[in-house]
Amino acid sequence: MSLFHSDNPKEKDHKGILGAFSVDNIKWEPGDDIQASFVVKKYPYEDFPNGSYLHVAQSQIAIFTNNMTAGSSLDSDGSGASQVSVFVGPCKIKLDTGDSRFAPFRNVTHALTDGSSAFHSIVYFVNTTYMNELKWGTTDPILVQDPEEDVNVHVRAYGLFGAHIEQLDGTEAPVQARKFITRVVGTRDEFTREELTNFMRAKILEYVPDLLAKAMIDKNIGILKLPAHLSEFSDIMKDKLCENFNTFGLTLDNFSFHSIKPLEQDLEAINQMKIQRKRAKLEAEGNAVKMDIESAAMARKREREGYTYQQERGMDVMHAAASNESAGSAGFMGAGMGLGMGVGIGGAVGAGFSDLAKQTVNAATSPAPAKMKTPDSAETVKCPACGFDNPKGAKFCLNCGEKLNEEVPCPNCGKMLPKGAKFCMFCGAKIGTPVCPNCGAELQPGAKFCMNCGTKIE
Repeated sequence: MSLFHSDNPKEKDHKGILGAFSVDNIKWEPGDDIQASFVVKKYPYEDFPNGSYLHVAQSQIAIFTNNMTAGSSLDSDGSGASQVSVFVGPCKIKLDTGDSRFAPFRNVTHALTDGSSAFHSIVYFVNTTYMNELKWGTTDPILVQDPEEDVNVHVRAYGLFGAHIEQLDGTEAPVQARKFITRVVGTRDEFTREELTNFMRAKILEYVPDLLAKAMIDKNIGILKLPAHLSEFSDIMKDKLCENFNTFGLTLDNFSFHSIKPLEQDLEAINQMKIQRKRAKLEAEGNAVKMDIESAAMARKREREGYTYQQERGMDVMHAAASNESAGSAGFMGAGMGLGMGVGIGGAVGAGFSDLAKQTVNAATSPAPAKMKTPDSAETVKCPACGFDNPKGAKFCLNCGEKLNEEVPCPNCGKMLPKGAKFCMFCGAKIGTPVCPNCGAELQPGAKFCMNCGTKIE
């Protein structure tokens, strides 16, 4: 190393006597499209002489780092205050680097530090032009839930995004540029647009699967309807991703889905489910139409023949009760209940129909001929516990001692009923309400005469 020449490859070589007094002109002027596509470019020379000029072009930000600010004092451990300056273009800055401008003095100082400057300085140029139409896409299918079909579907998604490093906001630009250099670029000499795309694509795919699945559920949009909602989903994703991009010093300008497609096998399965559901719906609708047609035809038939549906059902009940030929009292239990329904329906269609119901009930519940009656059955009471036949009137079973159910007579037909019964199981009369001995109509408490037939009540 000579006094007028430095062997440090990081310094720009200034030759001749005039070179000993020269300073550096630090600027980045991309010479071709490849250079222009760089997002960050580190200036090839370092350790600039004091008084060097930094030229920052339009749409550029320059970040100048220096180990110690010129004129500052050293700390107790020998370290100095670090200097980081951010310059937003267009501008021209005269740098104070701490290195002597006169080459002999500078080289002597560097010789004491093994040929390199003790005031190491670097300049990074950041390209702030808008980077649009950056492509992103899923490398592997992502799993989302279809809220309409309630199934999990594997989908692939593709689209574009655009970003830039803020320059127009004078207070925000230095912060964003430093974050980008620190968290994304690091110490690399060059950082291309392709590298930025790969880096941010990975960050996008960290968030898109969860955000997409949540948006589909919140909006209740099935996978087959997504093509009609790509713009809406793009806006949702952009709002969610802006904060993530800002973490790395980038402003997200646009984000869009170009396609969201399920895998072929999943799409086929969903279509089969929809076909089966449609077939079942059409079948149900066909059955309903058929039922409506049959009901309308029956209604026209009843209208022509002069009766209603309620009258038809009442006559069916009467027919079933009248066809019961069982002679035993137990055999008429079901008939009495059915005929009781018939009596209620008869009251709705006319007094004549009600009389018919009562006559049928009386006929069905009248005592059987003596030759058909079993002699012992009317004189015994069956024990509910062991089934033993006890003499009529017994209070306790002679076989097991179980208390026998007490019976009370029906005020209408006289049949014996279990104590506590509210209706007669033979004629359907209400128990506990007085009835007229002549016509059987219910009487009001304390009545002296029957309101139906006028019979005097004793």
